[in-house]
Amino acid sequence: MSSNKQHKVITEVVPTGLLKHLHVTEIKPNRNNPRKLFDPVPLRELKESIQQHGVLVPITAYKIKGQEKYAILDGERRFRCCAELADDGFEITIPANIVEPPTKIAGLLYMFSIHNFRQQWELMPTAISLKTIIEELHEDDNKKISDLTGLSEMQVERCKILLSFPEKFQALSLESEPDRRVASNFWIEAYPVIKIYEDKLPGLFRELGREVLIQRLVDKYKSGKIVSVIHFRRIIEASAKAQEQNREKEFKSKLKEYVNHIELETRDTFDIFLPPRNITTAITACNDLVEKLRGLESQLTSEVNKDFVRAVRGVQVYITNLLAKMEDGTPTDDE
Repeated sequence: MSSNKQHKVITEVVPTGLLKHLHVTEIKPNRNNPRKLFDPVPLRELKESIQQHGVLVPITAYKIKGQEKYAILDGERRFRCCAELADDGFEITIPANIVEPPTKIAGLLYMFSIHNFRQQWELMPTAISLKTIIEELHEDDNKKISDLTGLSEMQVERCKILLSFPEKFQALSLESEPDRRVASNFWIEAYPVIKIYEDKLPGLFRELGREVLIQRLVDKYKSGKIVSVIHFRRIIEASAKAQEQNREKEFKSKLKEYVNHIELETRDTFDIFLPPRNITTAITACNDLVEKLRGLESQLTSEVNKDFVRAVRGVQVYITNLLAKMEDGTPTDDE
């Protein structure tokens, strides 16, 4: 484990004070850049801006040892747009702030710190670059990694979840075409579901193997039977409810059916264990209202406010009428 002093030396990028105007042929993309996905629509918009106004913000680059070329530390999107404009026949140079050649880790951490204050990268490329930092620095503590990279501890933990999946699955979230890309959140939401299979159906889990189970969930997702990745949470909720209702055997049967039949949709399979979503929403709304009022109680009772009293009485009347209808089975107005 490196000391804080060593971390400071490792992560330092030293400016030279030079500003150069480079042709695209003098520049090479940085293969260690954590940003590996460049979606076409934002690139097209940036290209149009550069075509009209030029490159307004210099890139950051360093001279590659033994070459007459420069590698990018910050500004690959600007470089890509300029390269396309050059191919289209435009004469264009790119202003570049030149720094001393950094170590691999220093360059990575510099790129993390720069982009932490801009639009966040996709999570999977971030995770893959984070793996290099973890391995090179022999550092696994989320807080220390957070301090080094500028990522939140929650982001670090989410990256670690992504890295727990085999590389062939990680690659599905690195597809250059957004429409073909598996969202990084898919893996985050699927992770506890895989754990449920391991815990509830250990025999099936061993029989299929973790990779086959993951592949079947991917197949469901690609076939539209997982409409939204947050629907995985229905399985987690259903697991808890089935245990409360002594329906564990039925739940395990549904788990088995779900993974063995790609055509089964998540909600259709597991919502039988859950209260209707409108009831759940209503319960949450009631709990939230009580919690918020309880937190404000001392302020609300210290001085009578007529508008607030009127609002509370309105709630009281509505609740009284609602309870009466529920007790005698009368449909509510919107049923």
